[in-house]
Amino acid sequence: MSTTTLSTTLSAQVSRWRTHRLFPAVAIGGLGILLLAGAYAFEYIGGFKPCPLCLEQRLPWMFLVVAGGAVIAAERGHTRREVIVALYALAAAIAAYGAYLGLYHAGIEYGWWKGPPECTGAGAPLDPSGGFEDLSRGEIVMCDETPWSLAWVSLAGYNFLFSLVAAALALYGLKAKLSEAR
Repeated sequence: MSTTTLSTTLSAQVSRWRTHRLFPAVAIGGLGILLLAGAYAFEYIGGFKPCPLCLEQRLPWMFLVVAGGAVIAAERGHTRREVIVALYALAAAIAAYGAYLGLYHAGIEYGWWKGPPECTGAGAPLDPSGGFEDLSRGEIVMCDETPWSLAWVSLAGYNFLFSLVAAALALYGLKAKLSEAR
């Protein structure tokens, strides 16, 4: 098989896969699993301790994995179209919220705006006394520091970008479901 034939066959396969009715849901769920795996790998393998905003940014991805799975189950179970439309709309809203969290955190890291005083050093110094001596010995990870970046984009910045991709996938699935014949 020649390279041109292989390329044409592969292109046709990808095009067919992209138009499959489960593509958006599988892509949303898969993206969520990959991003959560990456976040935990950075934490447990790479040794990058997450700040409070990093931890908060994981929640939308957990919900997107569930939303993607729910759409797949609904599609395979031949659930009413309105339910699937609502699930895609919910996934789009969750992804938009994830994008907001990523942009907010990235803006703090890049110095575009101030972050919460609890994790940016803008708050009052912590008092190690008061009955919480054991808890106060833990390391506080600052939200305004960028522990890792690639091409000048921080992890929070990538979270913003991937959240936009998830929102676009959800809207793509929503549009496809709305345009289906009843």
